[in-house]
Amino acid sequence: MDYAIGTLLCATDLGPRSPEVLRHAAGLAHRFGARLHLLHVIEPLSDFARFWINATVPEEARQAHDAEVHASAHRALRQRLDAYCLEALEHHAERLITDIQIIEGPPARVILEQARRVGAELIVLGSHGHSAIGEAVLGSVAHKVTMKATAPVLLVPIGHGG
Repeated sequence: MDYAIGTLLCATDLGPRSPEVLRHAAGLAHRFGARLHLLHVIEPLSDFARFWINATVPEEARQAHDAEVHASAHRALRQRLDAYCLEALEHHAERLITDIQIIEGPPARVILEQARRVGAELIVLGSHGHSAIGEAVLGSVAHKVTMKATAPVLLVPIGHGG
């Protein structure tokens, strides 16, 4: 039986153990000759944070600096992602990674949307291994993606010693 994967999506939170997740995704991409798309999702500000900013920062100042702050944050994140790729994959990053996306929104929704957009046949995520009670109360990106994905999801355990 032949099994092939042509496109992978690897979503990262850029945590300290995240390079392990990327190494798994890159190894699979290399093994299958697949395209590897890397995604980092920026969570939107909470309603409380937006309220606090709106209440304390004059509108003119917010409007004048929003675009600048957004562009600066994206540049900083892109530099961090490039360093992350270099750390995880060394000189193989350029050869293995098709593209890198930084998108703002609810993480699980954005991951699922991007997986559909790129035609991912496998989604690779890190899993922090929260308890079942923690998952029920807090929810988790990995859990939500796993439950709603139309493609297989590979969860790489992170946040554990060893």
